[in-house]
Amino acid sequence: MDEIPLIAVQILIGLSIVAGFLTWLLRGLLCSAQHDVGMKAVLITGCDTGIGHEVARHLDMLGCNVFAGCLDTASEGAQRLRVEASPRLKLVNMDVTREEHVKMAVEYIEENLPPGCEGLWAVINNAGVCVCGEFDWQTVGQIERQVQVNVVGTLRVTKMFLPLLKRGQGRLLNVSSVAGVYGYPGLSVYCATKHAIEGFSQVIRLELAKFGVDVITIQPGDFSKATNLLNNHHRNMNQMWGDMTDDNREEYKQYFLQYHDTVARSGFTGHRLKPLFVLPSSLISGFEIALLAKVPDKMYRLMPTMRTRIKMILLGFMPGSLVQNIMHKRYSKSIPPVSVRFGRMNNMNSAMNL
Repeated sequence: MDEIPLIAVQILIGLSIVAGFLTWLLRGLLCSAQHDVGMKAVLITGCDTGIGHEVARHLDMLGCNVFAGCLDTASEGAQRLRVEASPRLKLVNMDVTREEHVKMAVEYIEENLPPGCEGLWAVINNAGVCVCGEFDWQTVGQIERQVQVNVVGTLRVTKMFLPLLKRGQGRLLNVSSVAGVYGYPGLSVYCATKHAIEGFSQVIRLELAKFGVDVITIQPGDFSKATNLLNNHHRNMNQMWGDMTDDNREEYKQYFLQYHDTVARSGFTGHRLKPLFVLPSSLISGFEIALLAKVPDKMYRLMPTMRTRIKMILLGFMPGSLVQNIMHKRYSKSIPPVSVRFGRMNNMNSAMNL
């Protein structure tokens, strides 16, 4: 009599394993299935350079009708798109921080949708600004610029293009970052903006589900040396130094200069991509899958190398406090101590507290 329940349990476990495997296999098949490109219309912001520029070129090659939002349609990158892409690709002058620009972009796109398109298949919020430097150094203007472009700009574009997205039952792709998952020293404001995009995406995903609109976040790793993200780093650091008080300059001194040199040479996580200034095909194909998969994932994390992919997986299993300690130790090792004067001040304060 005791054997019957045991056999039943074994059968139940076996059936559960088989069901789980079949579910996994079916989901894999569904996720690998892609929509036909057809006459799909896609808006991408931030196409002057970097990731947005390359994604626009790639989607145009696939046959999508691309509306490439550019900060300046007269820029070198925009003109390259005009010359090298097909006639389907249309440049759209759009500064995401200016409401009138976005409004005119909505009107232009609505008037130029290809025949058979009721709305947009996708809006890719890619435009972004990153200023490297500790919070104590960054100017108010630099802080506001990152928030205005990365957060307010994303929300503004999403808000104003929602009618076209709902009509097309398309999908919203918000380009976040691994900085939207972890906090990296020297990227306080940038991390804050990307965490905001993650939170926004989580909620609006639930709100738009009833309209058949998918919301997907793309989390690229550090491609700073293969994009133009750090093009203004020298200018930003000069602005920080010029805006500092004399006391702050004396406190940071060599520390500030070494930080500047480290970022300028190797990107904000200290890794060089090989070859430099070339976006890997895995990054572009990740955008393609997110755009066309019939059953898209909620998030796609796109890392530059296999090493960084494994590292991010391992970090995902660690407690948050341990991850932050690891990042802090690494950051501390790559930058020299603050000036002697500042060290003496800390010693004096400690002595006084005693």
